[in-house]
Parts: sequence; C-alpha cells; structure tokens
Amino acid sequence: MNTPAIIIGVMALLLIWLNLWVSVKIINYLKSKREDVSLFNGMIFVKGKIFKYLPLYKKISFEEKGKVGELYAAFYITFFLFLIFLGLGIIMVY
Repeated sequence: MNTPAIIIGVMALLLIWLNLWVSVKIINYLKSKREDVSLFNGMIFVKGKIFKYLPLYKKISFEEKGKVGELYAAFYITFFLFLIFLGLGIIMVY
C-alpha cells in the first residue's frame, strides 16, 4: 500500500472541499449584494462558473472595504494547492 499517495490524495480531497466552501461563501456574499449569481445551470452544478464571479467579488468587495475581500485569495490558494496535491498524487501512483 502506498501510504504517502493516500495521504496526498486525502489532502487533495480536503482542499477541493475547502475550495467548494469558499466558492459557496463568495456566491452568498454576492447574493447579499443583490447580484444574480448561481453555481448551477438548471439543476446541474457547474464548478467553472465561479471563475465568472470572482472578478465581480473582487470589484464589489474592493468598493465596499477599500481592499479585496479575503475570500478572493482563499479561493486561489486552495485551488492551486489542490492542483499541486493532485499532481503529486498522480505522480506518486505511477
């Protein structure tokens, strides 16, 4: 059994769940500002739609607070860490 690969895989799963949570928080923030946003097309979840709303979150949070909201950085950090752990996991399996 390849224990390090399993640990890397679990970390990747945790990071993608954290990224999903941050995405939902961003959508809720935008909805609280009366923006028409959703991560769904009909009843189908579309993860890629969040990239359409990130510039809007950045703009609105900057106008409101004078700086970009912390969820913006949290999204990209968790996303890129997920990609790194996913790549490591794939490399370790082969």
